[in-house]
Amino acid sequence: MKNAYLVSVVGVGLMAVMTAYNAVRAVMIRQMFQASTGAAGFAGRRQFGMNSFGITNQVTVIALVIAIVGIVWLGLAIRKSHQNSAK
Repeated sequence: MKNAYLVSVVGVGLMAVMTAYNAVRAVMIRQMFQASTGAAGFAGRRQFGMNSFGITNQVTVIALVIAIVGIVWLGLAIRKSHQNSAK
């Protein structure tokens, strides 16, 4: 059951960090291009290599999968320990 706790904590922690990072990144990008016009903003977006499917989004998806697997595993481990203690 210790491994299930560890996987759950790592997944949820990584998910929280990546969610916060993505939120801060979105605000910073919005502020950076807010003063520029439409064409300059688009050119700046290409220049900085920002796309909607970047590495942070991939890490966020991996963190989400780890968190889901960890929570399901933890639930099954708790259920199994509860059934064993009831006998």
